[in-house]
Amino acid sequence: MQNYIKIYENVISKTFCENLIEKFESSKTQQLTWPKDKPFFTQINFSQSTDWTTESESLLNIFTDHIVKYKKDCEIDKNQWPTKYSLEPIRRKRYLPNDSDEFPPHVDVDASRNISRFLVFFLYLTTNEKGGTVFPSMSFDSPCKQGSLLMFPPAWPWLHQGMKPIIQSKYIVGSYLHYVN
Repeated sequence: MQNYIKIYENVISKTFCENLIEKFESSKTQQLTWPKDKPFFTQINFSQSTDWTTESESLLNIFTDHIVKYKKDCEIDKNQWPTKYSLEPIRRKRYLPNDSDEFPPHVDVDASRNISRFLVFFLYLTTNEKGGTVFPSMSFDSPCKQGSLLMFPPAWPWLHQGMKPIIQSKYIVGSYLHYVN
């Protein structure tokens, strides 16, 4: 199971990371807290504004390049991979170093609304002590390292947790591949 968790380092530059963070912070009207009653994180959905078109295109190219690497690294042949798939709208998330911003253990396919997901992308925009993604049942964790891309399946065997940052805010960009009919 752990062989399907891949970390690719230095997939984007420090400057690109910093520009994404700066633009996130200056786009207050686009930020949504999730869930509303207890903040786990704040996010911006790139598809809800044309302000993010350039960034979305750059990230799409990065994700597309790494899909090829992921398939090769996991030795996935054409009979295992869907012929058609799509990318879920890209979201940027911020976790503050406080007592509430974190994502408790969960899986990303848990209902009919998200059952078409088959691959996760988490791109870390900051380096944070303790702010990584933990897979508790596998005793594996992905450090929160600026420019690193974490990819893995979103189903129940890959229970994971977004750990809370302890010193500075943690920023990630995330998306999913979906099966398409």
